[in-house]
Amino acid sequence: MPVRIHWTGCPNSCGQAQVADIGLMGGPARVEKEIDGKVKKVAVEGVNIFLGGKVGEDPFLGEVYKKGVPADYKYLIPIMKDILKEKFGAMEK
Repeated sequence: MPVRIHWTGCPNSCGQAQVADIGLMGGPARVEKEIDGKVKKVAVEGVNIFLGGKVGEDPFLGEVYKKGVPADYKYLIPIMKDILKEKFGAMEK
């Protein structure tokens, strides 16, 4: 089954993340990082994830699934794998 993924960094939603099966829209995120011997939360590039959007006949906007997910692969890839397995029946090879 094909899965439509839209990714945009535009605050005006130029990539139409809300009408994709999975939408990724750039947004703020925070991660814990050790600075001067103390663990602090620091701002990093991130995404808000939308699920379930549809275009065409009976269109509707997807709903926010998660907000503030760091865009780094070690945070984003596991979440994307889980979404694809749980919502779209994907299987790892």
